[in-house]
Amino acid sequence: MPTHHALAFIAALAGSCAGALGQDSVSRNANGGNGMPGDAISPWSSGLGQRANYVVDLTEFRTASGVRLGIGPLAKSGKTSAGRFTALNATSGISQTVRTGAAYPNPTYTLWSQAGGGLNTSENNTSLNSTLTPAGSPSVFGLGFLDVDEILVGSTPVFVNQVVGAMVAFDPGEPSRLYVTRSTACVNSTFNQTDRSQFGFGAIDADGNLYLRADSFGSAGPATSLLQGDNYFRVRLPARSVFANLIDNNGASNAPSVDWVLQHHAVTHACPNAIPQDQASRPVVMGADFLGQYRYESTAGSTTTTNTHRPTTIDHRGGMTYSAVRLFAGSVGTGAVLSRGAAGGGKTDTLSLYGVGSNGQVVGTRGVTIPPSIADSCDAFVWPLAGGEFRNYESQVTFRGGSGPVAVGRDLGGMALAAGVLYAGTNTGAANPSNAIVACRFDAGNAQSTPEWTSVAWVDASTMTGKAIRGDYGADGAPGTGDVGEGDGVIDANDAPIGRLAAMNETTLGPSGPSLSGPAFDSAGNVYFLASVALRERVGPSIVTRYDIALLRGVLDRASFCYTLDLVARTGDVFRGSNSATNYRIAALSVADADSVASGAVWSSSAMQQAWNGIDATALPAHDPAHLGGLVLSARIVYDTNGDLLFEDPTLAGGNVNSVDEAYNVALYIGNITPPTLCVADYNGSGGTPDDADVAAFFDDWNNGDPRADINNSGGTPDDADVFYFFIRWNEGC
Repeated sequence: MPTHHALAFIAALAGSCAGALGQDSVSRNANGGNGMPGDAISPWSSGLGQRANYVVDLTEFRTASGVRLGIGPLAKSGKTSAGRFTALNATSGISQTVRTGAAYPNPTYTLWSQAGGGLNTSENNTSLNSTLTPAGSPSVFGLGFLDVDEILVGSTPVFVNQVVGAMVAFDPGEPSRLYVTRSTACVNSTFNQTDRSQFGFGAIDADGNLYLRADSFGSAGPATSLLQGDNYFRVRLPARSVFANLIDNNGASNAPSVDWVLQHHAVTHACPNAIPQDQASRPVVMGADFLGQYRYESTAGSTTTTNTHRPTTIDHRGGMTYSAVRLFAGSVGTGAVLSRGAAGGGKTDTLSLYGVGSNGQVVGTRGVTIPPSIADSCDAFVWPLAGGEFRNYESQVTFRGGSGPVAVGRDLGGMALAAGVLYAGTNTGAANPSNAIVACRFDAGNAQSTPEWTSVAWVDASTMTGKAIRGDYGADGAPGTGDVGEGDGVIDANDAPIGRLAAMNETTLGPSGPSLSGPAFDSAGNVYFLASVALRERVGPSIVTRYDIALLRGVLDRASFCYTLDLVARTGDVFRGSNSATNYRIAALSVADADSVASGAVWSSSAMQQAWNGIDATALPAHDPAHLGGLVLSARIVYDTNGDLLFEDPTLAGGNVNSVDEAYNVALYIGNITPPTLCVADYNGSGGTPDDADVAAFFDDWNNGDPRADINNSGGTPDDADVFYFFIRWNEGC
């Protein structure tokens, strides 16, 4: 990976990014000292270090607009050094589809619901655990991530990597309980030995096929084992053994679970993406090389290249996107890449979209090129493009990930959507803080249709301004003040903006830019992304501005092509761990590293673009949480193990080294927790045609302010709109 030195990469991650691999748990603090060593498990250990099965129960929370979601740490990073609770996490991603009516990946799972329970036999109190044997046919999705850390082996600095994956099952009738089977897919060294390779995370599908890029740039050796050239590996998680899987120049030590698809190639390749097995009938790797070629697995284990994916362009930039949305006839999904248009003067000005067949072949193309200016359809504001271009692909991203700078989707009317991140032309650096996420829509069935563009989100660093963020926080825009309009279930003239997007360089968060991550669509065309923000909050008697990193979603109004920004979560938010029975705070999320976009930021592969559980959600309102199939974030969280409300990481430079709190890098999952209602008006679930008993049951809950009566999912207290919606459905017989 001839760009980022390991020291710079690890420093950037330590300052902002976060992790994965483990569970919602805290240690029993057996030694009675500070919170170290915690309860994370070594990626080199056999057994649980390679495969573990456990339950994560999601915690309910609401976005600033009142939309109900669930959150939980699905996996901790592995324990790789004595000085940290866990390794650091760079890129993470989720499968682009969910398999319904599947089998549980494992017959049994470990459950705990008290502090101290967990998987680590030496650091947890395993007597607090119980074993569950779930029945039925669940739905299953996958997630994966890259772990990194720098350690000393003797006097030699070693940059250790692990790629970790998980297969996650859930009963659609109980969506807040997730059954996690996590596996360490591969390691680049054995315990206390030098590294033989370096990894970048690519993709994972719902069958547990995990993809990575590997080379040996900067690896310490031994020389005869250093992995040569550029390589793509596919690790089949269900086939992984209970022993560490070392990847070096000989391939994989657990060879029966690994397909070495691209071997020792002399041309540089970006991190791979993939067509899911459940879409193509077999898993198919896809990637981009530095010669402008699209590489795809035309037959199992063998690849072919072409440049037909990007007609009328001179080259492409960054890695490939895969979306399960089918925009082209005869396709099993859509690929996309940033491209340099032939008439663009060398700028990356085009989103090249192409249909992929079941063998990865190109089956249709469409390129959309940015116009000279793009207005925000909400307020007609024209962000100062100033000759800028699409970016968010530079520095370590090619070699470490993330996957998919381009997002592809559809709106609820069936129009095609594509989105990417623009950097203003006033600053040519990769750390440019003036950014905009822009989206275009067009009729995929009409090759001559004219694309329509809008700004989803924007930041202007020259004027220190950014797009407004909305919420149900009342006239002062600050939560918890109880003023007029707060918490009334609607966002209207009584609600001031709760803040705005902020330029990274106006904050004290560390990096200078960029200010926006990549975009990720849900099934309604809503856009999820990370950003630096300026939010209102009350401190004493005053309303002040606080700068944070936040996850936001742009909710699409199809009629106006306007995206309204809703705050989902931010650094500093506190949640009660359902399994650890301990509060944890989000300590870090990543948009930027020292010189570019962070690998741990949001990418198109961070969210599943299918609706939750693969349901047909086209009749649901755009803001409904069921449009999100699931989202994974790289995050660092701190558990307040002693309940003093301080959330102090004892390993943080300049922090309280005596703190008993515990800090972990985790894969943080956010998703829908509302079970499906096959017939909204059959409120009591008795089956058959809705009747007077359903009316009575609905009004019992409505009069009591029960959230279950919020049947239009608008958030907040059930109101007259829910009554109107109920009777519309009741009169329709469902």
